[in-house]
Amino acid sequence: MSFTFSNKVIYLLSPERWGAMRISKHHYAIELAERGNTVYFIEPPDLSHTGITVSPSGEHDSLFIVKYKPLYRGKRFLPTVVYRWLLQVQIRSLERAIGRQPNVVWCFDPYRFLNLKWFRASVTIFFAADLFSHAELPEEALTADICLGVSDTIVETLKRGARNVHFVNHGLNRFFVQAATTQLEQLAKAPEGAQKPITAGYVGNLLMEAPDRERMRQVITAHPDVRFVFWGQYEKGGNIGSFEHEGVTSFVKFLKAQPNVVLRGAVHPSVLSEECRQADVFWICWQLNLNKMWDGSNSHKILEYLSTGKPVVSHYMSTYKGTGLIDMLASKDNQDFAALFAQVINRVKTGEQIDKQRERIQFSISNAYQSHISNIESLVQGHHS
Repeated sequence: MSFTFSNKVIYLLSPERWGAMRISKHHYAIELAERGNTVYFIEPPDLSHTGITVSPSGEHDSLFIVKYKPLYRGKRFLPTVVYRWLLQVQIRSLERAIGRQPNVVWCFDPYRFLNLKWFRASVTIFFAADLFSHAELPEEALTADICLGVSDTIVETLKRGARNVHFVNHGLNRFFVQAATTQLEQLAKAPEGAQKPITAGYVGNLLMEAPDRERMRQVITAHPDVRFVFWGQYEKGGNIGSFEHEGVTSFVKFLKAQPNVVLRGAVHPSVLSEECRQADVFWICWQLNLNKMWDGSNSHKILEYLSTGKPVVSHYMSTYKGTGLIDMLASKDNQDFAALFAQVINRVKTGEQIDKQRERIQFSISNAYQSHISNIESLVQGHHS
């Protein structure tokens, strides 16, 4: 019997809460609901919450947000056998509150629930959208039917112990697909230089650890004639985590003080996909190998950037090595980032080649979330056949 992602009850385990900032977990939840599944987006535990609540998402009629207070605290003080038993009790409690057994458990949240078989679902998927913070592989990867990773380094890491490991790139959400399709139809026959002032766009959480703030300051200061627009969380209180460090606070203060910087904050993907079309160039600059999580092998924002057809200035990113899709540094040393940025700005002034813009857009559209779900469907079918 063939497997399809339709008419299924899906538990999606997320390390991030539901909110204005949307990344892969949120987009997969929406797209799975769009296919006729009932999706329960299970947020990480919240000590301030009371019990377990299951609420409509407000995004789709078949998508629900599950919030819960954990039944226990102090994992490190509990004997392993007790802790594992309590986890299973927690899972049964969630199932009772939801009121429906899962057909599929789709886990983005490593090291939280450990053994995915405890959910008793017919299909279990572990999706590694980020590198792991611990040296050992998460037990979720070892107990899943299918393991997916968004970069070459994540896939190679998973292969050390997990079975049935596959590469699936980050995805492009439906609003960006629509905007990209329109952009593809409207491409001019000859390149035109960008009108001044040039707008450089950045999409992402400014409170995360990874950004190379020193290089970013250097670029902004060196280009007073460029308008820098930042979309994404820059103040605490959002649904995506923040890195507690003085350098983060001072960088945000720096951005607020610059006359050529616009902080748009977190906006709905439908708004973001339209506003990104204003940009003439995009950029991303991370401190690579700052910790296990940030090796720069891939980033979800790249596809959103490429969907506009505009050039992307980037730190070294192994997933895109040799593709010619982005303008990236040749090594993990960011020393020459400012020079690369200036070089691309000069090129933008003269006009980007239409064929190159088309190539970027077509690549991004090929990575639509619905396309990925169809591919994952085939992987699940292959596993169960």
